Amino acid sequence: MKRKKLFLFVVFLFLLENCYPEFISETRIALGTFFQIKIEKKNNSSEIINQAFKKVDELEDKLSVFREGSDVYKINKYKKTTVSSETIEVIKRSFEISRITDGAFDITCKPLINLYKKCGKEKRLPSKKEIKNTLKKINWKDVKITGNEVVLKRGMEIDLGGIAKGYIVDKIVVFLKKKGIKNGLVNAGGDIYCWGKNPEGKRWKIGIRNPFYKDRIIGKISLSEKGIATSGDYEQYIKIKGKKFSHIVNPKTGKTVQNFPVSLTVIAHNCTTADGLATGFFVSGIKKAVEIANKIKGVEVLIVDENKKVYKSKNFPLLDNFIFP
Repeated sequence: MKRKKLFLFVVFLFLLENCYPEFISETRIALGTFFQIKIEKKNNSSEIINQAFKKVDELEDKLSVFREGSDVYKINKYKKTTVSSETIEVIKRSFEISRITDGAFDITCKPLINLYKKCGKEKRLPSKKEIKNTLKKINWKDVKITGNEVVLKRGMEIDLGGIAKGYIVDKIVVFLKKKGIKNGLVNAGGDIYCWGKNPEGKRWKIGIRNPFYKDRIIGKISLSEKGIATSGDYEQYIKIKGKKFSHIVNPKTGKTVQNFPVSLTVIAHNCTTADGLATGFFVSGIKKAVEIANKIKGVEVLIVDENKKVYKSKNFPLLDNFIFP
């Protein structure tokens, strides 16, 4: 009898150790960054991943501001054109983020970015007059949509870079779930969505990067069925006269965001929202960002300022192994 119980116990342990799914992971260059797809292993999982990356490329062909012939390229060139349903959906989602952040997130900021890049090459700062004239072209409310037609005012241009990565992550997750993938993670350069369980059969552990040391994290959070995105000034910036200027601009003042914050992480029900809010919150300011996050169910934010002080919304998850500053 004892031997039988011992045998059953050993079998139980064996099943417990082997009940977690095996995973397959692949990382490719897409959207200008490292794009990782990690899913539970199935007989056709390699083919599913190939199909998913093909879909990533198809969406980038529509949403990229850099690819000639993309929907965004045509919108900026012709000011009035018919585009795909996906592009319309991203623009409408961007409007939601603009409303939530009181205009701090604005897809029409491209003329401002162009101005700073031009001045960067000329090794000078934009003049007040240049900024004032450029601001006349900035207003998300001036983007008009009728069906699948998008209309811009003269001189306006859009850039979906502040939300497109998150949107593409979400679309790939939907695709993978339809293929029967119950456990997985999609990571587009820090814009992440994870669902189901990790290879250990637990919730996914996501590290929050230390903005002052690229090879370190400040801690880990446990997530599942959530999107997470980080916006920061530690990688992308414009350098003028030896000084760094953030790649994120304030659509109301026309100035680049300075000294706030070093890093900002947003958690939301989907990666599109997390991505858009991460940019919008970066412009809004610490106090406003936390206030907005505390009002929206399912949205949480963690901010690190230049003095290494950490700010969090009231329900931001506990960080495991918190080792900051």
